[in-house]
Amino acid sequence: MKNRFNPMLVCLIIAATFTGCAQTKDNTEEQAAPPPDPHYIYYIHPVREGFITEPTPDEANKVGDHFEYLKKLMGEGTVLLAGPSTDPPYTGIVILKAKDRATAEAIMNKDPAVRGGVFRARLSPITLSLVGNLTPTP
Repeated sequence: MKNRFNPMLVCLIIAATFTGCAQTKDNTEEQAAPPPDPHYIYYIHPVREGFITEPTPDEANKVGDHFEYLKKLMGEGTVLLAGPSTDPPYTGIVILKAKDRATAEAIMNKDPAVRGGVFRARLSPITLSLVGNLTPTP
């Protein structure tokens, strides 16, 4: 018996293979692409023990400038959320939108309290999986 392939079936198999490959390639490219608005979090910690209960006048001024800086960035839509914990070790967080890590680092490093040596800071990318009402409670 002679082994014969149906030309139509061969064409369908080849077309399906190429379509599947193209679809897989498109899906891979979509997954590899960065999100349109990457988000970052920077954690801040007081450098000096006792800062929370007894800030120096210079530290208090730099923290006031830090607050104004974050308010300005919030008004521009860059900062989404910011605030300190109220228990030791008194970690503050700032969640922001930036086009890339270098931009986020620049924002963090321009923070007056970070630049002024009141807080040490650490930046990390973050995925915002769930976001609720961001209105602060009184």
